Amino acid sequence: MQATSIGVQYILFKIGAETYAVEVADTQEVLRYREPKKIPHAPDHVLGVMNLRGQIIPIVGLREKFSLEKIAIGEETRIIVVNHSGKLVGLVCDSVERVAFISAKNIEDDPEFAVRSGASTIRGVARLDDEESVIFLLALSNITSEAIHTETA
Repeated sequence: MQATSIGVQYILFKIGAETYAVEVADTQEVLRYREPKKIPHAPDHVLGVMNLRGQIIPIVGLREKFSLEKIAIGEETRIIVVNHSGKLVGLVCDSVERVAFISAKNIEDDPEFAVRSGASTIRGVARLDDEESVIFLLALSNITSEAIHTETA
């Protein structure tokens, strides 16, 4: 049971000190990091493409997308493969933490601070009942759309 009227399961992952999340329902799998093949003239955050069991998928570096300092790829670096609107995209994160159920009452959709010029990469913020945490919920459509168009161009 992934989605209910009272909450949803999310994969929690780290980029730097911050915790981000994507819905389990949008996730196909989590992979150890593999170096993607570069795409000429792609935006900086589109790291390239990889062959996933015969399907070519774009790989998005979330550190690059969020304009964060680059760090070396580590043992914990992962690629979260998400399925958005029937297209697979890999999201590179520093580490995957766990799967957690987040109650609907703990989610604030469309926070005002996230809306700047253009489309936001954050669709909401959440907290877990038993923790003093802030979790940023990703807006997959705004993160994956440019990568999908770059890969198919």
